[in-house]
Amino acid sequence: DQWSAMSRLRTNSALPLFADESCQKEEDVARCANTFHGINIKLMKCGGITPSLRMIENARREGLKIMLGCMTESSVGISNLVQLAPLVDFLDADGALLLKKDVANGVKFEDGKVCFSVASGSGITDLIS
Repeated sequence: DQWSAMSRLRTNSALPLFADESCQKEEDVARCANTFHGINIKLMKCGGITPSLRMIENARREGLKIMLGCMTESSVGISNLVQLAPLVDFLDADGALLLKKDVANGVKFEDGKVCFSVASGSGITDLIS
């Protein structure tokens, strides 16, 4: 099956392998532990910040590396995603940068660094119409 094949690939890979579509829910983390070197958590797929926090905790317990990822989404989603950045090993948060027109103001990126808003919560200050 695919899980056995991935486990063999993990053993022989010179590069770290991260579960993306194979790890969308909290219960997927344990299954990925012997199959991947790490997991990629997307807030939009796992259900938000709270399930993501539990996934991070479970992944750490399993000895997995953790990446936060995104899809093409507005600054609303990205601003929530980066709140968890200090808890993980890798961050892929460029989704809002790929939009022709973003719908909100939130975190910004300058020279590869996350610049948090001074606003409270996730830092969204207004929606752009």
